[in-house]
Amino acid sequence: MKLITSEFHIERIVVGQFGTNCYIVSCADRSAAIIDPGADETLILEHIRHSGLKAKYIFNTHGHYDHTGANHIKNHLSPKPVVGIHRDDESYLSDPALNLSEIFGIQFRSVSPDIFLSDGQKINLCRNLFFSIIHTPGHTPGSICLKLGNYLFSGDLLFSGGVGRTDLPGGNEELLMISLKKISHFDKNTVVLPGHGEETSIGKELETNPYFLQGI
Repeated sequence: MKLITSEFHIERIVVGQFGTNCYIVSCADRSAAIIDPGADETLILEHIRHSGLKAKYIFNTHGHYDHTGANHIKNHLSPKPVVGIHRDDESYLSDPALNLSEIFGIQFRSVSPDIFLSDGQKINLCRNLFFSIIHTPGHTPGSICLKLGNYLFSGDLLFSGGVGRTDLPGGNEELLMISLKKISHFDKNTVVLPGHGEETSIGKELETNPYFLQGI
């Protein structure tokens, strides 16, 4: 999947055994952000290098292994991109039980974050282009969404026809419902780019997703 606007490009790379959507957002000046590099380090690096991009950031929407498993690509890029995650999920990066890698016989520990992302924060990618950080706990305590123009990177909060699980360590159904209500107020034409599966929109999910409707 590739989305092209007058200001930026978005490319989706599906990685790992769980089909995680890794998004690469880039500007005309080749500045880029990598969202949820969950696996397949070589594939992501090849794309960055082949496209001549300069990765400024690696953003994790939350701390699960399938969204952070290739964070170490940071060490193979120059200059090194800044890794960002919400403070409430920092412990997931170094705890195989919390990040769920332990379940699959892997003791995964990510590189440490360089910055903590917080609700309402704006991060400049290039020129006048900013990511808006939205704290959306429920799937994990530190889950976030990132909004860029009319696009919402929803992580594991909202999917096409579904919502995030709350039965994993740190999950909280009540908080998930509050987070869903929070994003339900966005314009119905807002394009939702989820952590797994195909893109959708706020309007479509309000009409067809019973789990989303339950949250509002």
